[in-house]
Amino acid sequence: MSVAALLPVLLLLAGPETGRLRDAVKADEARLRDSPDDADALKRLGMAYLSLEEPDRAVPPLRELARRRPGPESTLLLVRALRLAGEAAEAKALLDHAINQSPSDPALHVERALLARSLDDNEGAVRAWTRVTELQPRDATAQFNLAESLQRSARIDEAIATYRKALELDPNLTVAKVNLAKALAEKGLTGEAKELLMAAAQAAPLDPTTHYNLGVLLLREGNVPGAIGAFERTLQLDPRAAQAHNNLGVALDWKEDFQGARREFLAATRADPRSAEAWFNLGLSYFRTGENQRANQAFARAQTINPSASAPYTQLGQLYLKQGKRTQAVAAFQKAIALMAEDRKASRSTEAYRGLAIAYVGLGKFKEAIAVLEKAVREFPQDGSARAALADAHLAMGDLDGAIVEAEKRLQLEGTAEARLELAALYARKRVSAKAEPLYQAVLKEKPEDLAAALGLADLYLAKGDYAAAERVLGRAKDRHPDDTALLSRLGVLHSRRGRPDLALPELEQLVRRDPTQLEAKAELGSLYFRGGDPDTALKLLRSVLATDSRQPLAHMYLGQVLFERGQPAEAEKAFRASLAVDPTFGAPHFYLGQLYESQERKKDALREYRAAVARQADLAPAAEAVKRLEAQVAADVPTQGGARTNR
Repeated sequence: MSVAALLPVLLLLAGPETGRLRDAVKADEARLRDSPDDADALKRLGMAYLSLEEPDRAVPPLRELARRRPGPESTLLLVRALRLAGEAAEAKALLDHAINQSPSDPALHVERALLARSLDDNEGAVRAWTRVTELQPRDATAQFNLAESLQRSARIDEAIATYRKALELDPNLTVAKVNLAKALAEKGLTGEAKELLMAAAQAAPLDPTTHYNLGVLLLREGNVPGAIGAFERTLQLDPRAAQAHNNLGVALDWKEDFQGARREFLAATRADPRSAEAWFNLGLSYFRTGENQRANQAFARAQTINPSASAPYTQLGQLYLKQGKRTQAVAAFQKAIALMAEDRKASRSTEAYRGLAIAYVGLGKFKEAIAVLEKAVREFPQDGSARAALADAHLAMGDLDGAIVEAEKRLQLEGTAEARLELAALYARKRVSAKAEPLYQAVLKEKPEDLAAALGLADLYLAKGDYAAAERVLGRAKDRHPDDTALLSRLGVLHSRRGRPDLALPELEQLVRRDPTQLEAKAELGSLYFRGGDPDTALKLLRSVLATDSRQPLAHMYLGQVLFERGQPAEAEKAFRASLAVDPTFGAPHFYLGQLYESQERKKDALREYRAAVARQADLAPAAEAVKRLEAQVAADVPTQGGARTNR
């Protein structure tokens, strides 16, 4: 559901008083028959017809008014009537002439913005609203409408800044809060968006749009009970809100309240018979309970409304995936693919192929997933999303090189920021920083506010030990995203690695309390406790990380360090090996294995591990030094004196 723009009201006649308006129309028409040059009667008649939502009938008296009483006000009323009557060309010509005559009249620029939006000319609307804000910089409504036009033009960062400006001027402008939250959510800043919507819902409890958008955000987060409450509140305030009925049905379906879900989908189709989405969902609801005839009727209705929509079986497969029913999802996606093959004229996309591959991966059938996606690539050679899905499948199989090949092909097909980020992350995972770094930098040059690119580049510098560069990147990102926990996690890790426990310890402790899901920060905090002389707390914290997610290479490595220090070399070796099993490209665990073996006088084994560390991480200076030292000792057959341990 889109939030309607808040528009300045130029005509203030009340719509409900239809009878009185009709009487006024008759009176002014009679007056004009006797006095056709009565400009006031012409104005009243035109405005009355506009209030009655009859712009075609408003045009003649207002055109006559403009002829008899030329000026911005008469032109404005005529242009309004022409715009609403669909006479855009004449409206634009009159308006442009009036603006040339009176360039500082904000009302003319407002009408120009409304005309541009009626023609889907978003950039024209942006230019017009920009001019209004220049003429009236303290007008919160104008700032809001400029922000809304920027948002329609996909200029999200500018829209966010302008919504904030509108709210500085009028903190009670609820619609600006709602649209700002939607823009923030679009940027992935869901935490701030949710806080904003919750505050707006409290400030304006009778605004259905606020509750609806809060429900959408909660549903996206997986907070089904909260979403249900928000949608129900929306419908209390606006019982015919079709999209709220539809989304409430989706939320109830997730709760497996299938009867309630069907009731809401039916209500959505009654409230808006042209909602293809509601008809699709109703069809899926019937299909689930085996009422295939009704399901097919609902699907047919949806496809009549929106012939380009995805096939119903693809939608069904996605539903099964959300429910974790992968075997049923496989059957639904296979049916969708078969139907596409039968009807070559039907709308075709890779969605069903990708869904089938995801279902196969969930079932552990990686070869089947790759075979499906390779078929999709053959069927849709120019579709970058098929390459992206194939890269994911290779990665799930542990084939990092195969994933990189597909991501490179995707980037050739679509030079988007998303494609660059995917490939950069794969290069970084392979420790090929020379290829990852320029990709991250290219994204940040194009989109300086891109948090994923900033975090990826910072991680790259952290892995290289280039802490100064990491700090520069994180500092710039923090200016734009001061409350993002993933970013704050990196800053705490950075301070830890730079030997600043005075900064890192309070940062990481506070962060872990605030967001326990930041497992890398939690692992780093465990390492800090260990280095600070508290191995028991470190051990407890690191084991809690691995209990949450056993695929945390950093936590395994730090656990190995603690166990090594506590005199448990066998357990430490297992931990280092576990770290490498999760991330075979990680150089540091090889280095610590080298230290462990060197302490046991196993110098050939130690040398092998030090070399492996350097091979995976050429910039790991302590490992390179250890290789030189041990190579000389092994060549001379000199007994080792034991490697110097480090806790870093």
